Amino acid sequence: MGLFDELNKAVVSQQQLLNYNDLLSKAGVSIPDLKVADEGGTLKVSGTVIDMQQAEKAIAALKAAAPGKEIENLLQAEDLTSKNIKMQVMTKESNLNIRRGPGTKFEVVGKAPHLSIVQLIKRMYNDWYFVRTESGVEGFCAKDFLREI
Repeated sequence: MGLFDELNKAVVSQQQLLNYNDLLSKAGVSIPDLKVADEGGTLKVSGTVIDMQQAEKAIAALKAAAPGKEIENLLQAEDLTSKNIKMQVMTKESNLNIRRGPGTKFEVVGKAPHLSIVQLIKRMYNDWYFVRTESGVEGFCAKDFLREI
């Protein structure tokens, strides 16, 4: 089986995507750039929502429609770059891991030193932020280790 066969198997069909959009629309949620992939029985849902309440409604609707199905929530809020929101790293003394994705299972792509400043780019649904360090590294970190300044 080739790479494209695996990819085509993972991405839901256009009809399935329309069904998910219809389901979310009935729940009062609009995600114009919705992407859904079924990877090893886990439904991975991504796209941009207007706020985190919309993300919560979307995930609740999907869980209700597919009880027992594991859903990995990769929804994110709008791009906040233009707001120039600065956050301070509030680890105890160590560096903060900056990761490729929103979770500890993702590869570390950089580090932000204790008490350094990062720019908030996006808030993620699952308590992770997408940030840019002072040295230009972009990636995800847990919001528990950041404080807005």
